[in-house]
Parts: sequence; C-alpha cells; structure tokens
Amino acid sequence: MTSPTASATKTAWQPGTWAVDAALLTVTLVWGINNVAVKTALQGFSPLSFNALRFAIASTLAMGLLLITERRVALPRPDLALLFGIGFLGNTVYQVGFIKGMALSTAGNVSFVLATMPATTALLGFLLRVEVLPWRAWAGLATTLGGALLIIASGGGGSLSLGGATARGDILVLAGTLGWCLYTILSRRILDRYTPLRLTAWTMVLGTIPLVALSVPELRAQDWSRPAPLHWACLAGSAALALVFAYVVWNWGLSRIGTARTAIYGNITPLWTGFFGWLLLREVWAPARVAGAALILLGVGMVRSSKAGAATPAVVCAGPVASAGSGQAAAPGLAERP
Repeated sequence: MTSPTASATKTAWQPGTWAVDAALLTVTLVWGINNVAVKTALQGFSPLSFNALRFAIASTLAMGLLLITERRVALPRPDLALLFGIGFLGNTVYQVGFIKGMALSTAGNVSFVLATMPATTALLGFLLRVEVLPWRAWAGLATTLGGALLIIASGGGGSLSLGGATARGDILVLAGTLGWCLYTILSRRILDRYTPLRLTAWTMVLGTIPLVALSVPELRAQDWSRPAPLHWACLAGSAALALVFAYVVWNWGLSRIGTARTAIYGNITPLWTGFFGWLLLREVWAPARVAGAALILLGVGMVRSSKAGAATPAVVCAGPVASAGSGQAAAPGLAERP
C-alpha cells in the first residue's frame, strides 16, 4: 500500500499533470462560450424545455460514445442507487435550482454563490473525509473568492443584495450549487471503479429521467415554432461540448488531481465569459475587474501548486468495496489516488 505521505505529494502540480490542467482549462473555455450559447438558445426555448432536450441529447451521445469506445453499456447494478443519487444531484438538482433560482435572484447574487463553489466543495470534502488540504490550498480558495467578490463589486457580476425579494431565488441557487459540489465529491469516490466516460454516461442518463419529468409542464407549453435554426444549433453544441465533453474531462480531472484542485477551475469560467464579452461585445473591464481576475488566477495557482495533507489511516484504507462475487478487489483508498 502506498504511504499517505508519498501519495499526498502526487496531487500537487508536477510536469506529468500538465495535460490535466490543459484539459480543465479547455473545459472552462467551453463553459464560458456555453454561457453565450445558452443565452442565445433561451430566446427560442423555455429554460426547462431547453435543459430537458439538452440532457436527452447529451445522454444519447454519452451512451453512444461509451458503446463505441468500451464496447459495452451494461448497467452497473451494485451501484445503481449511488449512481442515481450522483446523477440526481449533479444533473437534476443543480440544473433546476440554477435555472429557476436565477430567474428569482440577481446576477450579482448568482455570481457570488457560484464563486463559493470551489471552497464549498473543499469544505464538504474535508468534512466527509475525502481530502485533507494544506493551508496554502485554503489560502488559494480564499484568494479566488476575494477576486470573484472584487469583480462583483466592480459591476462585472451585477449587483449583490441579501434577503428580501431575492431570498427564494438565492436559496434555489444555493441548493443547486450544493448539488454540484456533492456530485463532484461523490464522483471522486466512485471513480476507483468506473472510467470517467462510464460514470458520466450513467449518471447523466439516470439524472436526466427526473429532470425530464420535472420539465413536462414546460415541454407541453413550449411553442415549437419559436426556436430558429441558430437556437437548435446552440442546443446541440451545448449538449455535445458543455455536457458530454466537459463532464467526462471534469471526472477525469477528479480521478487525477482530486476534488478541490478540480473544482477551483470553475472560477476561471467567468474570466472567459468576460474575455469574450470584451472581444465580441466591447464590454469595458474596469481596473477592479482586472484586479479580481488576477486574484482568481493567483488563487488557482496556489491551490494547484499545494500538496495535499496526509489523511488519517482510516481514510487511507477506506474505499468503496466491490460487491461480493464481482471478481474485483476492494478499491484503493482515496488518499492513494494519483
């Protein structure tokens, strides 16, 4: 068994992890462009109609890709309940909470809640004994949060208001983000048994079922003459890139560098959105916004260059155990993953 100290050093940045960083940066780029595509598509679709169709397409693509690359799509029955829970949290709770909450809150409040996601993920991972982070990583998380708040204060994320008329929307967005944070943590725990593609495909399919069920009223009320070819193109592109491609890479990142170090990349997405806003829409970046962006990038670097602390022996040895008769040995502890 790999010692905790030796395994902990593997999660810090090293030359062999450059591909993971490049891939996760690409995901943030895709998600940044996706924000523009979604805003365009919602001119023709209602929010839940758009998401139901998007996830139905993405689930089909993910399963097709799984069949082509791994030659089998058998349902992993021993983990069916867990996979459904992960899919429900990451695909149903997050999407419904975010879409519905955004309509009842302000852009500033939504931006603030989203900016706390990496820190929330790290805190939940610590409380659930998934990962132990050193002070440098916590300082990096705080730095990115400070950068995000600076951008919001400069007007880059809209106005920030607490309580009052936005309270219901804020709670929905918070519930959605907690769903995504738990999706990230629980996915890391089960990646010892499944490839990133298999985990993505099955959690997406299982999470799409309740999402579509909740979307039925909007699907029935949708005016199908409204979506133009551009709206359908944005829908298809968002399904293929922002969901299938991005989710597979995200889960691959989890399996390689852990939850907090993967989640921290989520704070780079608004920078891409702002960059394209400047490039395409000539939006002005105030000095405070530039400083906020610099803090976010500094914080990401601090988290990625930090070394994970050693877990307790109980955590090192603990791990998801394969079902009896499956022919698999018990999965190694999370602290042993590279």
